[in-house]
Amino acid sequence: MLPRDYRLHELNEDEFEKLVVRICVRWLGEGVTPFARGRDGGRDGKFHGTANAFPSAASPLSGHFVLQAKHISAPNRSCSDPDFAGLLGKEHGKIKRLNGDGICDHYLVFANRKYTGGADEKFMKDLLGLGINSAHIIGVERLHIALDDYANIRETLPNWLDSSPFRFNPDELVEVIGALHAYTKDDPASAFDSALDFEKLKMPLKNKLNGVSDEYYKQVIVAQSMPHFDRVAQFLQNPRNEEFAALYHDAADELKQKIIAKRAQFGAFDDIFVFMYEQIQEKREALRGKRRLISILLHYMYFNCDIGIKQLEENEDVVHADA
Repeated sequence: MLPRDYRLHELNEDEFEKLVVRICVRWLGEGVTPFARGRDGGRDGKFHGTANAFPSAASPLSGHFVLQAKHISAPNRSCSDPDFAGLLGKEHGKIKRLNGDGICDHYLVFANRKYTGGADEKFMKDLLGLGINSAHIIGVERLHIALDDYANIRETLPNWLDSSPFRFNPDELVEVIGALHAYTKDDPASAFDSALDFEKLKMPLKNKLNGVSDEYYKQVIVAQSMPHFDRVAQFLQNPRNEEFAALYHDAADELKQKIIAKRAQFGAFDDIFVFMYEQIQEKREALRGKRRLISILLHYMYFNCDIGIKQLEENEDVVHADA
């Protein structure tokens, strides 16, 4: 049986921290103190005593435990990524101080990232060099096992009953759509001269790679959205809209990663467009009179290779859009 993916990247920081506390109560004991925001913006928890079953019931650790949660809202990230090393490095001074005060014998950090053997060797050497008795990095693989074991904990996950292939926060795109709507309504006549530029892309090949049907491409993308692409490009490239361009690229990056991670759960890419449209249009009140722009913006992302995959002309290797 394939291991279940609990999609922990879909949680927010508070939800992830509550999950960590619940697991720590099982591993360590009822004396776990929940996380609270510190002056440095970090999140901490603690426990003092003999653990119930950590790292095992046969040989539980005793002493002062310091707990930390490091959540990231992106799938397929690793503890080997440079940003994680930076996050952990910022904690070294705090760990050393707490150890010097006699209140940090064991350091546990929980992260919804893959944890590799190479990363473990490096991080353990650095952490144990701070004077603590033991250090433990709990990656997403171990968190998934804990959720497999503890049904009452996994059923508290906010996305436990959510059958959607993935979730994303549409607020950034809704804000971009609102600004784009104001931009285009001032000059509607200029929005119908861009098709030739985008036809230069090898769209039949791109459509084949991504699984966009000919019918959807011709009747929806070409006929309805493509005439507006030039205006979208002008809006995003206008220096006055730099803030909205940044929101657009943040949202596109999030969607790109989640589409790659969950691509197998969809049929044609047409279905992904429909799924994203439905997720965004839930913000009905904010999108009143602007919902037509949802599809235009999503199709523009696809044509602009912000989402989906493309093929290099030099060879037949398939690469992702940001290559």
